[in-house]
Amino acid sequence: MLTLQNKADIYDLLKQGFQEEVKIPLAKIALYLKSKKFSYQEYGYKKLKSLLDDLSFLTCETDPEKPTDVYVTIHSFCDEEKTSYPVSKKSSAKMDEKKKQIVDLLMMEFAPNKVYPLSSVSKYLVDHDVDYKALGFSKMRKLIESLNDVIILKEDRKNHSLVNVEFINLKKKPVTNVKNKNVSETLPIPKPNCFYVPEKLLLSIKEFTSLGLDNEKIIDLLSKDYARAYLAHNFKAKDDAYIFPLSFVSKDGEALIASIKKAGKTASYKYFLNFVGSDKEKARDCLFDHVAFNSFDDAIISLGKMARKEKWCYHNSKDSHVILKIYFQYTFYQIYTQNKLMQDGNTSYACFNTGLKTEDYEDIYCILIKNNKKDNKEDYLFQGFAIAASQGLGKIVVEHFNPLPIQATYIKSSDDLFFDKKAEIHTDYRHIILDNLERFPMSFLKPLCMPFKEEKKLISLIEKEKSSFNKEKYFNKLEKLVEKNDALFALLKVSLEGSISKAKRMVDYDYRNALPSFFPTRNVMSLMLPLEFNNSDEVEALLLIERTPAGNYQGQTILTLKQCYVNARLIAPLENSFLNPDKIED
Repeated sequence: MLTLQNKADIYDLLKQGFQEEVKIPLAKIALYLKSKKFSYQEYGYKKLKSLLDDLSFLTCETDPEKPTDVYVTIHSFCDEEKTSYPVSKKSSAKMDEKKKQIVDLLMMEFAPNKVYPLSSVSKYLVDHDVDYKALGFSKMRKLIESLNDVIILKEDRKNHSLVNVEFINLKKKPVTNVKNKNVSETLPIPKPNCFYVPEKLLLSIKEFTSLGLDNEKIIDLLSKDYARAYLAHNFKAKDDAYIFPLSFVSKDGEALIASIKKAGKTASYKYFLNFVGSDKEKARDCLFDHVAFNSFDDAIISLGKMARKEKWCYHNSKDSHVILKIYFQYTFYQIYTQNKLMQDGNTSYACFNTGLKTEDYEDIYCILIKNNKKDNKEDYLFQGFAIAASQGLGKIVVEHFNPLPIQATYIKSSDDLFFDKKAEIHTDYRHIILDNLERFPMSFLKPLCMPFKEEKKLISLIEKEKSSFNKEKYFNKLEKLVEKNDALFALLKVSLEGSISKAKRMVDYDYRNALPSFFPTRNVMSLMLPLEFNNSDEVEALLLIERTPAGNYQGQTILTLKQCYVNARLIAPLENSFLNPDKIED
């Protein structure tokens, strides 16, 4: 049986190597503990997993798609037996903040000075993903009892087995703790079930996800995700809307976000869901949430000068370093996710490997310093870039870090790099064509649409239109027409099949024509096959394929060259490949 002191020691040991609230493979935990001479047998356990299951500050989850893969998440250490073990001021403050978030959640559902059954309060917290074990409590009741400044538990006089909850000192107020320091004013966030979900958004969710749920269940899922964000204060303000993450993903596996907005005065509802889509700024937000720059542009320019000569923008780009900026954001996101941001415990210095090399193939490091300014939300202040042992910042790298920081990793096996010629490609043609027409070159779409009057007219409007917003509207209309026009869909499908067959022949001729790429927000390795249309020798789009558990390939989607350039650049430089930034229009 583990004592409270044992648990605290194990928590401190794990915190030295891993971050809280990040999913870590069990195998990685096992290797780390082994390197630290930690023996679970000494505590009377036959398996490490059994010991971890007894730690209330850990959550062990099995991957539903791969039952053999187990992931561990470390939470804040805090136990109800506070009298047995002194909790640090930092841990106590974290616990107080967690309790405040739970009280905020309760305020959305329960009224002050009223009595409710304990079971209904417990169920409400469970339904909204409050994990009492992760907070160090053996039962939900123990957690509720700890909220004694706003809650009184009362036994029912007639039925002593029934316990009621009375809320005291509970005042309704809007949530203002939003993760955005530039917000001038905040919206009074409504209850999870108090916003309207337009029919069009529900239809859109069904089209680009694989949920297979009816409208009511989708709305319920959205409400729970909203409540989870409310509890964690995980909102980001943008203009007059509030953005929050969703628990489900798109058909392509991309992370999704949603936002709510205050409705107009004439509307019958106060708030409505105004957007559901991919979280395109996740990697960017991760960097700027953790690192403060005096000038990000100047920092990137200095990195570009140090690195091997490479094209860092597309054709007609307004920003000469737009590719390098995205590369750096993606790299930091992966470094942070993989716990490879190194920190010197004796000083305030931190450092990571940018993955870039100098002309002499020396690693370029990014040096940071811990931010002690209370008025700044970022954890670190950017200091500069350097190679190890060079004058100035380079000395810091070798004096404070041993071993030196390693690069972010993306590749798990050789299957991630090379196309298996024996495997089949199974393509979701309906999704690729009907949901992504705007990604096909006009030279492909125009000849096939010419025989059809309405489609031909829309193609003409798209060609003339300069507004991206209006173009999107025209493409939406075109997709609906194609869906109803079996003959046109068949033409598009046959032509796309021909391009995919040619792509396989190109890879058969030169294996390097199948480019590996990594999508950070999805944490997925993919291969990209070049698509040439109408007997052209120019690659105009890419087919994204991913290996299935059965060993075949799934054709996931079609992408423009610009959409996937940086994802491929994360793996390796793209010199002499068909992805030439000079030929990619920004």
